[in-house]
Amino acid sequence: MRSDKPNVLMLMGDQHPVYMTGCYGHPFARTPSMDSIAEQGTTFDAAYCASPLCAPSRAAMMTGRHVHSIEVWDNASPLRCDWPTFAHSFTAAGYRTILCGKMHFVGPDQHHGFEERWTQDIYPSTFDWTISNRERVFVKPRGTGQGRHRVYESGVGRTPDMDYDEEVAFRAVTGLRAIARENSNRPFFLCVSFNGPHYPFRAPREYWDLYRDQDIRVPELPEGFQSEDHPTVQWVRDATHLEEPVPEDICRRAKHATLGRLTMLDDYLDRILTELSDGGLEDDTIVLYASDHGDMMGEHGLWFKCTHYEWSSRVPLMVKGPGIRRGRIDEPVSLLDLGPTLCSLAGIDQVYPRTDGRDLSPLVTGEGENVDGEMIFEYYGDGTWRGWRTIRRGKLKLTYAPGFEPLIFDLERDPGEWNDVARDPDYQGARERMMETILQDWNPEECDERRYLSEERRLAILKALGPKRPESWIYPSPPVPHPGTGHSRRTRFTGQDEERKEQT
Repeated sequence: MRSDKPNVLMLMGDQHPVYMTGCYGHPFARTPSMDSIAEQGTTFDAAYCASPLCAPSRAAMMTGRHVHSIEVWDNASPLRCDWPTFAHSFTAAGYRTILCGKMHFVGPDQHHGFEERWTQDIYPSTFDWTISNRERVFVKPRGTGQGRHRVYESGVGRTPDMDYDEEVAFRAVTGLRAIARENSNRPFFLCVSFNGPHYPFRAPREYWDLYRDQDIRVPELPEGFQSEDHPTVQWVRDATHLEEPVPEDICRRAKHATLGRLTMLDDYLDRILTELSDGGLEDDTIVLYASDHGDMMGEHGLWFKCTHYEWSSRVPLMVKGPGIRRGRIDEPVSLLDLGPTLCSLAGIDQVYPRTDGRDLSPLVTGEGENVDGEMIFEYYGDGTWRGWRTIRRGKLKLTYAPGFEPLIFDLERDPGEWNDVARDPDYQGARERMMETILQDWNPEECDERRYLSEERRLAILKALGPKRPESWIYPSPPVPHPGTGHSRRTRFTGQDEERKEQT
């Protein structure tokens, strides 16, 4: 039997540089599964993260609320259990809701509306990664955390997070197979979320050999470009020890590894989509692919995320399935829009309809037309002293941090984001209107104080706990059947311990 409501399969990568994907114009990226979703459905050409850092972006995406509302400021901030997510909406509508892989939930609630988890998370669910930024941007010692040394470590090889992704793919495939066998009339919402292509900048040999260093473009950087940095950029540059660009050969090597890791991820997606088809579920399933944020990949001399630039904040977003048209949409949209949109496409109600996102279903079904839309994202995490907000309206993009001049780029004339037009008389009317919008529901001084207090509370708890950690917050992975036996084993991803050790 089949339900009259569609299944939903939500696939996610992590720190996926949108421009390094075939369907987004990369000349030789091997991403056939992603390209197929894009070709068969709707592709968004101006989709943005909710915040350019993992935990804040994902928590905002799941709740449909801006970071300052839910107070998930950084990668060690807990999402309160009283914030409804769109997983709650699908559960309330009778769906079987499953999370398989990473969502970077911090705190004792590791479900947040999902009925089932088929894996534990990859990163610590505790406060270990908390730092204090009240006095200035916290800068970790060289050789620790997210910094220049990570780019130099690039090359051929396997890392523990790849083992995690292998398990996520295995559990997703075997889980879909079991769902198909059950032939239930209960629809499912399954989120399969990988850690790749997030650094380490490594790729196994079979994926590395698909690409050549000499084919890879190195970013063009004007002489003395760092002198033009906006304070929000200078903070990140200092925090990641990227005062000077990495050498060209290292840059090529890291981008080479990322391309290999993207193809590795694409192969995992192929396994899952093949199982969906083989199980007879494809025609009844909406399939969506997205990432939580991007990676600078050497643009502006920067790596990782944490900035307002397009390489950091733009994300891939594509959806296909019953009733969804083929085409591309250039209207600015946000990950905050996913909850309202998926609920609408599934024909279900949101359990908590107060949202900062909007329903994009008219665009993907062809019932609506593109307009000059706008979207807002904000940031308070690693490498920033004062929280900032960015608004994209039409071709213009404005970033504002309290106490500093706003920054405006005209993305049509200046896609590389080099020329600040905030003081250009031709843009003054747009500047005033965008600033008015950005401050309507946002008090930056109050938000900064709430963020600093949150950091201080968490650091006090860490001090009190000493070496002890609330291991009960880690969701244990269920047993994995050994092939050909009746026995099973429990897995625990040791990468949590390795990352925790380095960050503390």
